[in-house]
Amino acid sequence: CEEVKGTLAKHALEITQHSTHLQGQLVAVHPAYDAGFDGFAAPEVRGNPEARQKWAVEQLHLAAQASRRLGLTAHATFSGALAWPYFYSWPPRPAGLIEEAFDELARRWRPILDAFHAEGVDVGYEIHPGEDLHDGVSYEMFLERVDNHPRACLLYDPSHFMLQQLDYLAYIDH
Repeated sequence: CEEVKGTLAKHALEITQHSTHLQGQLVAVHPAYDAGFDGFAAPEVRGNPEARQKWAVEQLHLAAQASRRLGLTAHATFSGALAWPYFYSWPPRPAGLIEEAFDELARRWRPILDAFHAEGVDVGYEIHPGEDLHDGVSYEMFLERVDNHPRACLLYDPSHFMLQQLDYLAYIDH
């Protein structure tokens, strides 16, 4: 890490953030999306959703360590999506399905958040369509289930708001 930081410094550059968007998505993949997401994993775990998920969690733990070693205090990622196919589903989803999906999402992410906490690094979830954490309400549902973990933060990316023609400043106000 020191060598990388030194090389960048010679060019007046510095690392400000590390991210694991693809690995974060693989922490929680709905089976309907297995084939599509499989290509984001290491070749040795493709075709095996359980091994792929374990690999993704390990990558997040390593990212927590790397972030600290790079002197970073924030890390960007996606949450993954167990419930996304059901948010606007037809036929209607069974009662409790979304809550159950968020309970599972929290069970998967809590140990990862604890690993980032041990390294002194915040996790900024990018609020994004296609992810279970896709708006303020879904983020609050998740935050409640991880007991308001101090490392579970939001990554504010106004580009998606602009693409969706939303008021990106009103989001901050809310």
